[in-house]
Amino acid sequence: MTDSRIALAAIALAAAALTAGAAQAASVRAPATETRYQCDAAQHLVVRRTADKASVEFIDRTYTLQRKASDLGVKYLAPKAALIIDGREAVFVADDRLQLGRCIQASQTASALSERPPHDAE
Repeated sequence: MTDSRIALAAIALAAAALTAGAAQAASVRAPATETRYQCDAAQHLVVRRTADKASVEFIDRTYTLQRKASDLGVKYLAPKAALIIDGREAVFVADDRLQLGRCIQASQTASALSERPPHDAE
């Protein structure tokens, strides 16, 4: 009876180790997702995200940020920059850049523009 308990415990431990290893490998192999945003200041940014970090391309510079716990959206921080993504909207601030205002995923921006009524021709 003791031998069968030891064998069951060893199997359970091995299964747990395999599951944890597979989950870690999946997060390492997960490709970065790329999202383009159109911002209020007629600017755009490109965000590439993985499970633990993000890179933000804005004009001539790329910022690398680490994911942090957040009660509001998904938050990424660097010493002089921050990115918060909440649904299809994002806010990006950096010490060396002007405030961009609200940024919306580019596909949503395009559909929102197509839903506007046309201007009357004069």
